Amino acid sequence: MRTALLTIGRFPKALTLARSLHRNGVRVIVADPLKRQLCSVSRAVAKNYCVTAPNVDVAAWERDILEIIDKEQVTDLFPASEEICHVANLAPRLPTTVRYVGPAVSWIEQWHDKLQFVDHAIARGVTAPSVYTTADPETRALIRQTDCVLKPRRGCSGTEVSFISQGSTVPAASQEMLLQRKVEGTPLCTLSWIDDGIVKATASYRGSTHSGTVAVGFQSAPTPFSVRQWIEQFVADTGVTGFLSFDFILDWSGIPWGIECNPRLSSGIHFIGEAWLGSAVIGEYNGPAPISPAGKRAQWTYSTLTEAYKYLFRLQVTELVRCLRDLVVARDAVWSWRDPLPFLLMTPLCWQFIWRSITERIPIGEASQCDIAWHWFTPQKQNEPLIMQNGDEHGA
Repeated sequence: MRTALLTIGRFPKALTLARSLHRNGVRVIVADPLKRQLCSVSRAVAKNYCVTAPNVDVAAWERDILEIIDKEQVTDLFPASEEICHVANLAPRLPTTVRYVGPAVSWIEQWHDKLQFVDHAIARGVTAPSVYTTADPETRALIRQTDCVLKPRRGCSGTEVSFISQGSTVPAASQEMLLQRKVEGTPLCTLSWIDDGIVKATASYRGSTHSGTVAVGFQSAPTPFSVRQWIEQFVADTGVTGFLSFDFILDWSGIPWGIECNPRLSSGIHFIGEAWLGSAVIGEYNGPAPISPAGKRAQWTYSTLTEAYKYLFRLQVTELVRCLRDLVVARDAVWSWRDPLPFLLMTPLCWQFIWRSITERIPIGEASQCDIAWHWFTPQKQNEPLIMQNGDEHGA
């Protein structure tokens, strides 16, 4: 029997992946810095491990993961969120019997860095809006010509993103903050399953309800041919196997502009057929991927309900109606008759980062990621070889 290790279990997307693998006869193990999380009560998961948070002590986290792999005879290693940067660093030291499912360090260096992502896209002949570090003299000309977006090179969950009007003062010079041309149009998110550089499935969607900058309600959308072509051209000849997520803006003429790449799983997994996905990720394809039809909705019910209460108390009627629509017509991404506990216990299972969000007054998306995501990692405190924030690799 194959045994898959998921290196995070706190998010609905990880639960969906675990269920997909379990449905195809794979034994699923989860390792998460949180002792209790969504996957810890799922029938799809055979065993849960509480590990050191990589952003607390990455060397200890790596030892924990390697020990689990040895003890449980893991055959497949799946990162499920922003911890992929740490998993990719560990991948070259895995036993030869273990299959790492995700981009190599060299690709993550390029794609997770939003400046190098644009360079890679342009080199591949696909469209991406101009972007510079705020220390680059070119930012003065850019902000004189157009509205811009200010964002960190390696951010996640919309952290530190803001909009700068044309003609505004140039932000403080930094190699870690970017100024990018703002593209007017319609946003589109995608999740693709890539096998050896070939796109096997793509689900497209848009956020319908948001908690801050993080979508908690989603609506499936058609994938334009131009977007399919863009993704295929971007990954061609990379040899990558794993999940890749992209954020696009479709301008008013229909041209897709790649805004950023998240080289990992995203909420688009809720729109790919569960049975097909589980077989695909272990290399046993069964025809074309079943993708939810355009307009199909999914949600995290508890989060959507929280947003509805906010809008009700603030008398924001338009936003309230939008939330209520999701609550009524969207299926819950966590609920399953065969596996009910993750849904029934979702609030207490998420309480650690809910409490952190409340006490530290930070968005819940940030609170749920800050112990695992690269954006909050301080590599200068570690002695291990790591992907540095300037994209260079240090160490032996």
